[in-house]
Amino acid sequence: MKILPVERIREADAYTIANEPIADIDLMERAAGQLMGWITKRVDNSHRFFVFAGLGNNGGDGLALSRLLTEAGYDVNVYVVRYSEKTSDSFQKNYDRFEEIAKKSCVI
Repeated sequence: MKILPVERIREADAYTIANEPIADIDLMERAAGQLMGWITKRVDNSHRFFVFAGLGNNGGDGLALSRLLTEAGYDVNVYVVRYSEKTSDSFQKNYDRFEEIAKKSCVI
Protein backbone atom coordinates (compact mmCIF):
# COMPACT_ATOMS: atom_id res chain seq x y z
CA MET A 1 0.00 0.00 0.00
CA LYS A 2 1.40 3.36 -0.98
CA ILE A 3 1.04 6.15 1.58
CA LEU A 4 0.99 9.66 0.16
CA PRO A 5 2.02 12.88 1.91
CA VAL A 6 -0.89 14.94 3.28
CA GLU A 7 -0.49 17.64 0.63
CA ARG A 8 -0.77 15.11 -2.21
CA ILE A 9 -3.89 13.59 -0.63
CA ARG A 10 -5.50 17.02 -0.34
CA GLU A 11 -4.68 17.73 -3.99
CA ALA A 12 -6.17 14.40 -5.08
CA ASP A 13 -9.33 14.97 -3.00
CA ALA A 14 -9.78 18.50 -4.37
CA TYR A 15 -9.26 17.29 -7.94
CA THR A 16 -11.77 14.47 -7.52
CA ILE A 17 -14.40 16.70 -5.90
CA ALA A 18 -13.97 19.36 -8.61
CA ASN A 19 -13.96 16.98 -11.57
CA GLU A 20 -16.39 14.16 -10.78
CA PRO A 21 -18.25 15.90 -8.93
CA ILE A 22 -18.62 14.10 -5.62
CA ALA A 23 -19.41 15.37 -2.14
CA ASP A 24 -16.66 14.97 0.45
CA ILE A 25 -18.86 12.63 2.54
CA ASP A 26 -19.26 10.35 -0.50
CA LEU A 27 -15.54 10.51 -1.23
CA MET A 28 -14.90 9.40 2.37
CA GLU A 29 -17.26 6.48 1.90
CA ARG A 30 -15.50 5.47 -1.30
CA ALA A 31 -12.06 5.66 0.34
CA ALA A 32 -13.24 3.70 3.39
CA GLY A 33 -14.72 1.05 1.11
CA GLN A 34 -11.45 0.64 -0.77
CA LEU A 35 -9.47 0.33 2.45
CA MET A 36 -12.05 -2.09 3.80
CA GLY A 37 -11.56 -4.29 0.75
CA TRP A 38 -7.80 -4.26 1.28
CA ILE A 39 -8.19 -5.15 4.97
CA THR A 40 -10.68 -7.99 4.48
CA LYS A 41 -8.36 -9.68 1.97
CA ARG A 42 -5.50 -9.66 4.50
CA VAL A 43 -6.92 -9.63 8.03
CA ASP A 44 -9.59 -11.96 9.42
CA ASN A 45 -12.20 -10.61 11.79
CA SER A 46 -10.63 -12.19 14.87
CA HIS A 47 -8.36 -9.14 15.02
CA ARG A 48 -9.18 -6.04 17.03
CA PHE A 49 -8.80 -2.54 15.57
CA PHE A 50 -8.08 0.65 17.46
CA VAL A 51 -8.95 3.84 15.58
CA PHE A 52 -7.87 7.26 16.83
CA ALA A 53 -9.83 10.00 15.09
CA GLY A 54 -9.40 13.74 15.14
CA LEU A 55 -12.30 16.11 14.59
CA GLY A 56 -11.75 16.96 10.93
CA ASN A 57 -12.25 15.13 7.68
CA ASN A 58 -9.40 12.68 8.32
CA GLY A 59 -11.20 11.69 11.51
CA GLY A 60 -14.34 11.30 9.42
CA ASP A 61 -12.47 8.87 7.17
CA GLY A 62 -11.45 6.85 10.23
CA LEU A 63 -15.03 6.73 11.49
CA ALA A 64 -16.34 5.61 8.09
CA LEU A 65 -13.81 2.75 8.09
CA SER A 66 -14.70 1.93 11.71
CA ARG A 67 -18.36 1.58 10.75
CA LEU A 68 -17.57 -0.73 7.84
CA LEU A 69 -15.29 -2.87 10.00
CA THR A 70 -17.96 -3.10 12.71
CA GLU A 71 -20.60 -4.11 10.16
CA ALA A 72 -18.26 -6.88 8.95
CA GLY A 73 -17.90 -8.29 12.46
CA TYR A 74 -14.53 -6.83 13.44
CA ASP A 75 -13.99 -5.66 17.01
CA VAL A 76 -13.36 -1.91 16.71
CA ASN A 77 -12.50 0.53 19.47
CA VAL A 78 -12.74 4.17 18.42
CA TYR A 79 -11.09 6.99 20.31
CA VAL A 80 -11.98 10.54 19.34
CA VAL A 81 -9.26 13.04 20.16
CA ARG A 82 -11.22 16.12 21.21
CA TYR A 83 -8.75 18.97 20.94
CA SER A 84 -11.51 21.45 20.11
CA GLU A 85 -15.28 21.87 20.33
CA LYS A 86 -15.49 22.29 16.55
CA THR A 87 -15.88 19.35 14.14
CA SER A 88 -16.17 19.17 10.37
CA ASP A 89 -19.64 18.41 9.01
CA SER A 90 -18.40 15.16 7.47
CA PHE A 91 -16.78 14.08 10.73
CA GLN A 92 -20.08 14.61 12.55
CA LYS A 93 -22.08 12.69 9.92
CA ASN A 94 -19.69 9.74 10.15
CA TYR A 95 -19.66 9.92 13.96
CA ASP A 96 -23.46 9.69 14.00
CA ARG A 97 -23.43 6.82 11.48
CA PHE A 98 -20.85 4.89 13.50
CA GLU A 99 -22.78 5.35 16.76
CA GLU A 100 -25.98 4.12 15.12
CA ILE A 101 -24.35 1.00 13.67
CA ALA A 102 -22.14 0.19 16.65
CA LYS A 103 -24.87 0.93 19.19
CA LYS A 104 -22.16 2.35 21.40
CA SER A 105 -20.46 5.66 21.87
CA CYS A 106 -17.00 6.43 20.68
CA VAL A 107 -14.55 6.80 23.53
CA ILE A 108 -13.72 10.46 23.98
